[in-house]
Amino acid sequence: MDISSSSSSSSVQAQKELKVEEQEERHEKFVYHLETCFNVINHGLIAYVTIYLSYYSYARGFGNLFTWHIFLCSVGYQFFMAESLLTLLSSNSWTDRYSIVTKRRLHWILQVIGCGAIVAGTIIEICLKERAGRKLFRSDHAITGLVSLIFIGLSFLNGVAALYTVKIRHLVKPIYVKMCHYLTGIVAFVIGMTSLALIYSPTMISTQHRNMIIAFTTITTALTLIGVCKTIFTQLRPKKQ
Repeated sequence: MDISSSSSSSSVQAQKELKVEEQEERHEKFVYHLETCFNVINHGLIAYVTIYLSYYSYARGFGNLFTWHIFLCSVGYQFFMAESLLTLLSSNSWTDRYSIVTKRRLHWILQVIGCGAIVAGTIIEICLKERAGRKLFRSDHAITGLVSLIFIGLSFLNGVAALYTVKIRHLVKPIYVKMCHYLTGIVAFVIGMTSLALIYSPTMISTQHRNMIIAFTTITTALTLIGVCKTIFTQLRPKKQ
């Protein structure tokens, strides 16, 4: 009698656990598909703004050095920096099939190209202002751009340190190095995108297009940050035994 009751109780408990697991699996699938949907939207907005600003630069003419400043900094932040942050996201549409090692390589490649474009575009603008005898870093756009560059440098240094966490783990915990890299990268990206939004003036593009580009840039920044924060949370969360 006791054996039969115990067996029945175990069976009911097993069925409950199975239902919970099925619910969790359905929830994870729903969240994954939702993330993938927003990820595709994000890529679309990144592509649109990048193409729009590239065409704008082409229309201005690349014979004008200031056009190169606009083009290099826009593409550097809007495309390469944003895409580099998305590469490590598990639901990222074009890197989900790759191993973590390949994702990290792509992240580094995109970061280096983006940083190179941003630095080159900034140097061009500095040279133009020096030649014209104008003071540097006076506008909100210029100040935020400079602050972003500083954090890009810090993020780059933290990223190099993150590559050698195994060798320096006796000095500092690897998770601290990674968190510093993530945080400095996030700050650099957000301030850099803010700097881009500040330069979209009615004299540059129409008010209608200006509002649209700023809206798309804001959405892109928000969706990218959500993905990065999820990656950070996943790494900080204790692993199930």
